Amino acid sequence: MLQMKNTNSTLKTVILALSLYSQGAFAKCTMYSNSIQTQTVNVGANLASALNIPRDTPNGTVIYEETGATYQKFEFSCDSQVGMGIKLNPSLGVVPEGSTIFPLGNTGLSFRLRGVVNESYYKSVRPMPSGPWYLLGDTVRFEIIKTGELSPQSIVPAGYLGQQIADELVAMNLYLTKPIIVNASACQTPAVSVQMGDDYRLDEFGNAGDTPRPIKFNIALNECQSGIKKVTYSLKATSQIIDQQQGVVALNSDSTAKGIGLKLMNESGQPLALGTTYPFTSFNSTSTDFKIPLSAAYYRLPDSKLEAGTANASVTFVVNYL
Repeated sequence: MLQMKNTNSTLKTVILALSLYSQGAFAKCTMYSNSIQTQTVNVGANLASALNIPRDTPNGTVIYEETGATYQKFEFSCDSQVGMGIKLNPSLGVVPEGSTIFPLGNTGLSFRLRGVVNESYYKSVRPMPSGPWYLLGDTVRFEIIKTGELSPQSIVPAGYLGQQIADELVAMNLYLTKPIIVNASACQTPAVSVQMGDDYRLDEFGNAGDTPRPIKFNIALNECQSGIKKVTYSLKATSQIIDQQQGVVALNSDSTAKGIGLKLMNESGQPLALGTTYPFTSFNSTSTDFKIPLSAAYYRLPDSKLEAGTANASVTFVVNYL
């Protein structure tokens, strides 16, 4: 009896599946006899040999745009609700219904299409009602935008990107004429060890706020790649923050000295507020190696007993490339 019930259940499932399939089989769209046939639209003809994109470029930034491909009026009629819009090449990713953004694989880039005349973005496949339809002829603007984290280097091969469809009717095939080669631009930033000295005397820290012997040092930006237009930096404390605006942090927990912290400053001795972004004004796009000049000094803490000992501190240096 148990086997018979299972068999009946399976049979009912199959019949239901066939029924659902047959109901959708009649939905179709028909192209008008005087309408132009399926069109081919090519984009990316003006792409450079490589796109050098700063690693920290904000998402949504347009990396490349090109206007010139044309799309002629396409007329058709659908006898029921159908899926209509841009169907992306499945190898490039998955797109939600009605989206105007189409991923270019796992590159951190996407593309979108916009009509120059009607100024609206093409949408991915979504349900549309029955009736006569036409796709307005227009000039197509092809845009590549940053939508995610960039790999150091990635390639989108030339070829098929997708198609404009109405049910099984194909109005347009979209092709990329040149490969998209993406380089995430950045600089090499080696760690820096600053020797603060080991011969301080306690009387050099007689008053709260004393900062004897400021030590100058540099943060190196080496082998900077092309494409970077702006560099900013900030300092992030890895130990307790004593004074955020004055750039004062506590010593590491393994330090034995008491009553002092570390103050971080620029080359001129002005404090660097922790977590604040500063522009590196000496950066230029024609060079590859730079140095950001900074300084640091031990800082006498107020209301704290002063004792000699080891005094170590560490800070994270954050660089943004734009």
